[in-house]
Amino acid sequence: MIHKQVINHRQTAWLVGSVLMTAMMISSLHKIVAISKMDAWFSQILPVGYAIVVAFVLAELSRAYPGKNLFEILFIVCGKWIGGFINLILLGYIWIILTLDIKGASEFFRQTLLPRTPVEIILIVFVLLMMYYGRTSLEVAARVNEIYFPAYFVLSMMLYFLLGNEYNVERLEPILSTDLEKIFASNLLPIGIYGDILLFGAFLHASTHPRLFFAAMKHGIIIVGFTVSMLLLILLGVMGFTIASRLNFPIFILVQQIHVTDFLDRIEIILFSLWFPAFTIKVIVAYLAFLVCLGSFGGQQHYNAFNLPSGWFLVVTSMLAFPRVYDFDTFLSYTLPVIVLVIQIPLLLFLYIHARMNRTMDTQVSIPKGTKLYRFYRFMVWMGGIALGGCLVTLVAGDLFVDKSVFAGFFTAGLYLVFFFIALIASYGEMQALNHGKQKLGQGKRAGTFRQ
Repeated sequence: MIHKQVINHRQTAWLVGSVLMTAMMISSLHKIVAISKMDAWFSQILPVGYAIVVAFVLAELSRAYPGKNLFEILFIVCGKWIGGFINLILLGYIWIILTLDIKGASEFFRQTLLPRTPVEIILIVFVLLMMYYGRTSLEVAARVNEIYFPAYFVLSMMLYFLLGNEYNVERLEPILSTDLEKIFASNLLPIGIYGDILLFGAFLHASTHPRLFFAAMKHGIIIVGFTVSMLLLILLGVMGFTIASRLNFPIFILVQQIHVTDFLDRIEIILFSLWFPAFTIKVIVAYLAFLVCLGSFGGQQHYNAFNLPSGWFLVVTSMLAFPRVYDFDTFLSYTLPVIVLVIQIPLLLFLYIHARMNRTMDTQVSIPKGTKLYRFYRFMVWMGGIALGGCLVTLVAGDLFVDKSVFAGFFTAGLYLVFFFIALIASYGEMQALNHGKQKLGQGKRAGTFRQ
C-alpha cells in the first residue's frame, strides 16, 4: 500500500544518488565536453544548486501536508480539475523520463554488450523487470539499492587510481581557458537529469521527518555532483576533450582503458555488474512514481493495479521513440533541460507559496538550542552553504581575475574541488546531526528529557 512505505535517511540519500548519477553513463556527457572542452568538469555546480532547491520545496510540502504525496497535494491545492490537469502534465513528464531511460539503456546494451540481440528484445526484458518491481514498493528498491550503489560509488572514485598510468594532466591545460558563457551553458545541460529529483515528490508520504528528508536528499545530490565532476576530470585527463566529445558512451569507453595486469583487463565488466542494478533501481523509482501518479486519479491505495497495462504501454511507446542514438542524445541534452525548467519552476514556486501558508512547526526532528549537537548542526549547515557558494565564486573569480598561467589555473581548480569536497562532508554531518537529534528526541520522550 502507498501509505505504508517508510525509508530512512541513508536509503534516501543513496536513492537520490542512484536516480541522478547512474544515468550519467548513458547520458550526453560528450555534449557537455563538446561545449566547454577541457573545463567540462565545472559543469555540475549550478545543477546541484537547482536540485537542492527542488529538494527544499519537496521537504516544505512534506511538512505542510504530512502523509500526502505530490499528486495528492496538487488535488488538495488546485482542486479536482486543475489539479488533475497538472498531474496529467507530470504524468507525461515522468513518461518522458522512463522512455529516455528505457530506450537509452536498450541502445547502450545493444551497442556495447549485446550487438547481435535486437533492441526490442532487450527493451521487453528490461520492462518485465520493472513490472516485477512494480508489484512491490519503494522500500524494496531502497534495500536493494543499499547493496549496489555504495559499491558503484567507491569503484567510480577509484577510477583515478586505476587509470593512473593513462592519465596526463597536460590534457586539462589551460584550465579555465573556455569562455564563462560556455561553462554556464554546460551547466544548463545536466539540469535535465538533475530534474529527476522531482520523482521523489511521489514518495513524500514515506518521509516522517521533513528536515531530515531534505538533509538526506541534499547529501545525495552533492554526492552526485562531486562524483560526476571527478568522472569528467578523469575522462578529460585520459582521453582529452577532442576524443571524449565524439564518443556516445564515454564513461564505458573510459573504463575499457583500465589495464591493471595482463590477465585483468576487463574491468568494465565489473563496473557494469555494479552499475546495471543501480541504474535499474533508478528506472524502478521513476516507474513507481508513474504508478503512484496514475493511482492518484482514482484514489487507489494499491497502485500496482496499473502495473500490467502501464508496463506494456511503456514497451510500445519506447519502441517508437528515438529511432536513432543521435535523436536520443539531442533530446536529452537540449530538449529535456527546457522541459524541466518550463514545468518545474512555475510548479515549485506555486507549491512553495502554498506550503509556506500551510506550514506547521517541525517538532518531530528538533535539536534544542544551546546544545552541542545544535551548534554542530548549524555549523554544518553554514559550512555547506559557504562551500557551495565558494565553488561558484572560485569559478567566476578564476575566469575574470586570475591570469591564464598554469599555476593560477591549477590553484583555482584545486580550490574548486576542495570547496566541493567540504560541501560533501558538511552535508553528511548535517544529515547525521539531524538523525542523532531524532534518536535523542525519541529517547527523551520516553525518559522525559533531552540531554546532549
